[in-house]
Amino acid sequence: MKKYLYTIGTVLLMAGCSEDYNLEWAEPITNAEEPQKTIVLDVAEALPIDFATIGDVANVQLFQAKGVVTSDETIYPESYSVTLYNGDNYVLLEADKNGMVETAALEDVVNILYGHRPVQRSIPIDILTTVTVNKMTFDAKATTTVRATPEAPVIEEAYYYVGAANGWSDTDQTYKLENGGGDVYDDPVFAVTIPAPTNGDGTRADNWFKIAPASAYTRAEGFWGGDMVGAAVNGETALEGKFVVGKNDDVAQAFCIGSADDGAKYYRLEFNMLDQTYKVTPIVFEDFVYFIGATDGWVASEQKLAHQGDGLYTGYIYCADPNGWGNEFKFQRVAGSWDNEINSGTFTAGISGDFEDGGGNIRATAGEGVYYVELNLAALTLKSVRITNMNLVGDFNGWNPADDAQQLTWDATNYCFVITGAGVTANGWKFTANNAWDINLGGDDLTNLVGNGNNLSAVGTTIKLYPTRKTSENIYCTVE
Repeated sequence: MKKYLYTIGTVLLMAGCSEDYNLEWAEPITNAEEPQKTIVLDVAEALPIDFATIGDVANVQLFQAKGVVTSDETIYPESYSVTLYNGDNYVLLEADKNGMVETAALEDVVNILYGHRPVQRSIPIDILTTVTVNKMTFDAKATTTVRATPEAPVIEEAYYYVGAANGWSDTDQTYKLENGGGDVYDDPVFAVTIPAPTNGDGTRADNWFKIAPASAYTRAEGFWGGDMVGAAVNGETALEGKFVVGKNDDVAQAFCIGSADDGAKYYRLEFNMLDQTYKVTPIVFEDFVYFIGATDGWVASEQKLAHQGDGLYTGYIYCADPNGWGNEFKFQRVAGSWDNEINSGTFTAGISGDFEDGGGNIRATAGEGVYYVELNLAALTLKSVRITNMNLVGDFNGWNPADDAQQLTWDATNYCFVITGAGVTANGWKFTANNAWDINLGGDDLTNLVGNGNNLSAVGTTIKLYPTRKTSENIYCTVE
């Protein structure tokens, strides 16, 4: 059972679990020898509460308190302890003698237990008070329900960028803002990466835009006839702030990212549809991102992935856990600097393959070895596959990517794959991984191998492949 400890306003923090109680019973706390008393806590359900319509009131009726009825009299306690439930989760509040609680406190509790989605919740509550009868102290308990509806804006399942980057098209849905895939009220941040618009001569252009809800593409009054997400001030240039929702050309004004040359090729747009805030992050893609992790004790960032364009970085990294810390790592934008690090939280669009979210760190799940990696800082995705074997393939073996006789062995000391019995000929050959053509390396120069590159023609029997860019900016091999 999970108990939320809540400290705002009149909330009462208590320990223990709930129990089922009959409405008529007596539980003497003292040891006095007295006849058993009949104690009934008389309560009733209050009117439904809609936080969007109750207005600015300090207190709200949680239940109707009618007092504690005994065989002799009715007692009116000064306060009640109330437990609100959602399954095994619960929060405790304190109500006054009339069953009133602080409005803000109750609203927070409802959000904690049931989320922000603005639908009515039927919430079970246990009510407890203490009374004294004939100098004996008793706990009086009862159960009822409160019906409450959270206050929150309508949040749709998807939103779309409409602006300079797609010609203000009211049909194009290229730039879709998505959340992390969960309930939109639990995960209300929607994001997309857009390119920086340019003029005909290649210079930067102003990036004007609005955000359209998914319903805009189907609503009867037309695309521009309903609500849009826009800036409070037309041409807002701040990189973060509050947005507004309103009729096009009325309340919702256009955002504008200026054309000043900040070096950004892309922008990351994030809109929190619950808080109604936005954030714009310029994205500058450097030539490399640098691997750092358990492999080398979190002290060196020498292995690296190279930028292939439009935010996509590819390459090979060797993952290991020599100190037993967990086979985990991160990436750095500048080697040795933790500023603006690339961690598991960066990849809001997903981590797939043989890596997973390690709670900040990225975790290699297939054990020690070399992994082929595709890291996309525009799409915010991370894909990986463990390299189980690396082979030579060419004219000499019928271009068979699964030729075990031409398999290389990983040398963890020198960060290279090695074969000493290579059968390559000048008629052409390449490197393939995992007995398939999906991942392969070739090129016009042994010092700069690339994926799906041209056939190689160098001849020798000892070949070493250095895939991790640990000592060079390129993937390269030697042939002797």
